Amino acid sequence: MDKFKKNKIFYSALVLVAALFVAGCVLAVEKYLAKGKSAAVFVAVNKEVTALLQGHPLTTGTPAISLTTENVTAATADLDALTKHIELLRANIAGNAELAIRGKVATSSSEFTTQLKQSVDEWRKLAKDQDVKMPASELSDFGFRRYIRNPGTSPKRDLQRVDQQRQIVDFLFRQLIESRPPSSPLLFESVDREPIETFVLIPDGKPNAGTMGPEAEGARNEPDEFVPTRVFDRRGLVETLSFRVRFVGYTPTLRTFVNKVRNSGRPFAITTVEVTPTTRENEKLLTTVAVSAASATPTAAAPASANGIPSSLAAAFFNGDNAATKPGKPGTPSGPQRDDRPVVMKEAPSAFTVQIDYLFLPEPKAPATPEGEPKK
Repeated sequence: MDKFKKNKIFYSALVLVAALFVAGCVLAVEKYLAKGKSAAVFVAVNKEVTALLQGHPLTTGTPAISLTTENVTAATADLDALTKHIELLRANIAGNAELAIRGKVATSSSEFTTQLKQSVDEWRKLAKDQDVKMPASELSDFGFRRYIRNPGTSPKRDLQRVDQQRQIVDFLFRQLIESRPPSSPLLFESVDREPIETFVLIPDGKPNAGTMGPEAEGARNEPDEFVPTRVFDRRGLVETLSFRVRFVGYTPTLRTFVNKVRNSGRPFAITTVEVTPTTRENEKLLTTVAVSAASATPTAAAPASANGIPSSLAAAFFNGDNAATKPGKPGTPSGPQRDDRPVVMKEAPSAFTVQIDYLFLPEPKAPATPEGEPKK
């Protein structure tokens, strides 16, 4: 201790040198360990780079695709083409903005109920004016039975989307009325809609079309509502509203209706078309329509068959008589009549069910606050 007191500077320097030596040893060990980790990372990255440069076969028997300048350029061009194709698809789905069918943004429940009742009354009056029959048991409610049969009720959510459905139903019904050939009978059964306001909400706040449980709002399985099993809906890319148009008539009406919807310039997609035999009650209703239409036509006009085609042409078509008229003199029989020939195929009305999807792009999500919480 006396030596330390006599030589404080010497021993202090000696302690400092020892401390620096220990610190240097610790730092050297840390650097050595870091070098080992860096070397391991370098080896792993080098292997990945080597694998990318060597390439990888996409399928068995094909040459490997490597990360070369040419391949990177080709991949970039493919990505640009895919992006442009997606934008083109989005533009085709959106369609002409002037022809888009949108629901009213600011619509109260009372206004919606009034508008809905008024629309249903207009559609029924249009059917009556155009001599379009409806089932005698119960008139169609055009997909809104739950509100027409229960006055005072209205959707508890998605009011704008339901109003959009109302406008789409109006468009489809008017297209069907215009598709009927002159003097051709038509029995309108219903326009069934997808009841989106009754679907159960899932955590992201969107209705789940595949779940309709007891907790769904007013889920009563109405006869003019349905849950489609085949749709063009792709979450995040394209959304749809599905409808089923059910009517009884003849093939020309169906063909014209489908073509009018497809060529309307609006983003409609025909998903399914079902054709089934109709009932005797519906045939009787169609016969009544045909008789009333025939009695309303002038006596000078040629008699019409059940589908509005003149009987002479109908006989020539369905009986196989290709010589009903002379080439140079329309309407004049060219030879002996062949009405005694047996009818091989008798035209009969059919029940048609056409499922239609209205496509639209999903609405952009509302921005969140910097904290990540949704705006109130």
